Amino acid sequence: MEVHHHSHHPKSWKEYVQEFLMLFFAVFLGFMAEYYLEYRAERHKEHDYLVSMKEDLKADLEEIDRGIVGMEKVKLIGGKLEKLLYKPVWNEAEIDSIYFWSINLTATIVKPNFSTGTTDQLKNAGGYRLIKNPEIVRKISDYEKWKLTIVLQEESNWHNWRNIHLMQNKLLHVTTLGLPEKLHDTRIDKAELERIQKSTGSKFLTSDKKTFYEYANYIWVQRGYLAYYEIMVKMEQQQAKELIKLIEEELEH
Repeated sequence: MEVHHHSHHPKSWKEYVQEFLMLFFAVFLGFMAEYYLEYRAERHKEHDYLVSMKEDLKADLEEIDRGIVGMEKVKLIGGKLEKLLYKPVWNEAEIDSIYFWSINLTATIVKPNFSTGTTDQLKNAGGYRLIKNPEIVRKISDYEKWKLTIVLQEESNWHNWRNIHLMQNKLLHVTTLGLPEKLHDTRIDKAELERIQKSTGSKFLTSDKKTFYEYANYIWVQRGYLAYYEIMVKMEQQQAKELIKLIEEELEH
């Protein structure tokens, strides 16, 4: 029985080139597909970061608005209290006002609590490289830098708040102030204040007018700090609005 062997002709150079090209394009297309998938994943991450940043900025704007209301309140109360402290004699209603305005002065919240969630992620996860618009990256950086400057001003504010508290402890019978049951709950136990007056002869801890003038000075300084602080916060507010607008334009693309 005969066995027939099929003869194998050597491949031509064209066949080698064809196989090489087929292999090359297969590898190339696989690489491009992987690159595209990675590109799409990064764009999704960029989109998520921008949406999250926008929400943080909106929350900051709400905090800033709340803080500005508090600052205006403190400046208004402080101005009234300063003038009252310089009066030579006070009637009973004015003494009540000194107590009431004093506790409202130090109980009013003026510090915006800025959001840090998205910027922390951008820093820790190297997310800034995913944001392709350099103007957005620059504005986020400027926004964060100014936030640090605001924090430095806050330190000065709180140092002077402490001085105001100390002056109140020198002047007022703070034990007559009711413990709050909710936010912005300020109460004076007038009956207790009357009892203290009968017992000590005064509704204040001292009759030294210079101490009251010193208290007025600290209040004036605090109003000055807050006026400057409000300017800084409003500048941050404007930056937040501009950044939100820029992010919205980028998300629409």
